[in-house]
Amino acid sequence: MSLLMSLLIAALIYLNLLLILAVVSASETAIHSARDVEAQLLAAGEGDVANKLRAITANPFAQLHRALLLSAALNLALAALGLWIVTGPLRALGWNPWAASSILFLATVLLGDMAPKFFAARNPSVVLLGSLRLLHPLRNVLDPLAALVDRATDALLQKFVAKHVKTRLPVTRDEFETLVEMRQEQGLLDNDESAMIHETLDIEALTVRDCMIPRVDLALMSSEDTPEKATAVLEKAASRFVVVYGETPDSVEGVIDTSAWKLANRPPWRTLLRTPAFVPETMPVLEALDHHLQSNDQPVLIADEYGGLEGMITRREIADWLLYDAAPWHGEGSEIRDLGGGRYLLDGGTRLDHLQKELDIEIDVGGIDTIGGLVFNQLGHVPKPGERITIASADIKVRRIVRARIQEVELRLKPKPSDEAADI
Repeated sequence: MSLLMSLLIAALIYLNLLLILAVVSASETAIHSARDVEAQLLAAGEGDVANKLRAITANPFAQLHRALLLSAALNLALAALGLWIVTGPLRALGWNPWAASSILFLATVLLGDMAPKFFAARNPSVVLLGSLRLLHPLRNVLDPLAALVDRATDALLQKFVAKHVKTRLPVTRDEFETLVEMRQEQGLLDNDESAMIHETLDIEALTVRDCMIPRVDLALMSSEDTPEKATAVLEKAASRFVVVYGETPDSVEGVIDTSAWKLANRPPWRTLLRTPAFVPETMPVLEALDHHLQSNDQPVLIADEYGGLEGMITRREIADWLLYDAAPWHGEGSEIRDLGGGRYLLDGGTRLDHLQKELDIEIDVGGIDTIGGLVFNQLGHVPKPGERITIASADIKVRRIVRARIQEVELRLKPKPSDEAADI
């Protein structure tokens, strides 16, 4: 009786471990397979589960590291327990060890690995949501253990790898740029691919000011506004984030994510007010990404040398900067974006003749080809975001500057005399 009881207890433990392994195996495949979980995020709302799911999709490698570590531990435990079951109770009951171990091995592979991974490949988002209850609470144990394993591995490599083994020196930037130029000359890289590589290399010298949303273009809201006015500001905000200030716009109290506010059924805005990080305008973009911009829903406010609000940056602005020069426009029509109300967002390289044709306006070209060149010529210096010029038929405001180049401008058409007469 005691033998059967021991076998029953061991079998229950084995089945529980096998169930956990199945969840972990499915989670591994789901992390690799998940591509678009927006529908699931909307269904999950803005609760704790949705935030955890966004954290996984934003940084899947951290979750994968936890899953692999837990999978290794479970396989080791299952192997030890399975060996005891086969050589102990089952052998005492007359089972052949080789036949018993083969059956146990096949059942473990099928139920703990193949079937879960097949299901996860078909429904990655469902598996991610389901595995959150298991994996996320274990992060406090798995993350320190993973860090310990990494440090131990590095120490072993340094101790046992022969010192006479010559390590490969890293390629310098100049060598890499020369290699890119050679590949371009050989026809292995086209101009767009070469430009994208150079833009990526330039991120080392990029500061947050270079690709921020300037203060003049931020959606601002006073904390003293009435609930009705605050609701209107949040509803009509063109950008995702609204900055809430106190007495002056430099006295920032926090930031509200309008998407989260709408998904939460528009609660009192103070319940969703978050205090963002402030960084100096001279901070390198790579440092901001490493320490402050780990997720897409995490904005960072930029302070000038006097502590005033200079602008805001998210991961999207950095991605836009990287792709702006390297990724070509698909047709001239994409250079002119209608914002409504006689306002247009223009690419700095939009040709003036194309602009005149599309918007039916007159511009004194004077030998200038692009709208960016026109702004430079009118101002006589490298402009800052927010500076304006006026021409006969429109007002033009600089929206974004990158490395002394005008990246975006906003054009607002002036009412035509015929329109004003009709209004009168």
